[in-house]
Amino acid sequence: MATKTTKTSTPTSSAPSAKRSPRWIWIAVAAVAVLAATAAMLFSGGEETAGGVLQSRPVTLSGTPLAPMPESGADPALGTTAPTLSGSDFSGATVRVEPAKGPVMVVFLAHWCPHCNREVPELVALGSRGDLPEGLQIIGVTTAVAPERDNYPPSEWIESRGWTYPVIADDEDNTAALAFGLSGFPYTVLIDTDGSVVDRWSGELGQAAIAARVSAAFG
Repeated sequence: MATKTTKTSTPTSSAPSAKRSPRWIWIAVAAVAVLAATAAMLFSGGEETAGGVLQSRPVTLSGTPLAPMPESGADPALGTTAPTLSGSDFSGATVRVEPAKGPVMVVFLAHWCPHCNREVPELVALGSRGDLPEGLQIIGVTTAVAPERDNYPPSEWIESRGWTYPVIADDEDNTAALAFGLSGFPYTVLIDTDGSVVDRWSGELGQAAIAARVSAAFG
């Protein structure tokens, strides 16, 4: 970022100084206004905003992060306690992952991911048909926000895909996704009512495979 410097001169007599002082005052005021506007633009650039809506929001986690999802073999997270997670949706309303209120499916999504774009409607259709266990909570987490990539902003994207469940906007550091061991998109974690992880998977499954895994976990 380039820094501009302004040279000033000292008046040589009091009379001209008195006549020009209002002009210099207005120049100074204008300069301060320009600097303030520039600073506002620079600092706002660090926030993921679109249309006045924050696309990345603070999240609160406690507990032990889950081990990263392995590419193959046994999943070390199964049977362990999932971290607690709370945040807010794009309207600012608080959303919490609360297994005590019923089993939970947490789905991590990225607006630019083609697999997410195909999987979201499948999951919505599956839920609307009533093919998921009664009382199952489905919570989406939008993460990995990238303004330069497809379907930005996520606040508009997830609505356009027909998502009807609660959603948490992850922070700029993808804290929630990392705490749950994300390895790819879409990424799903099933949590039982005691807070333990009963299944995880990464990638696009489709309605039948999702229903089968949820039924096996909570059936």
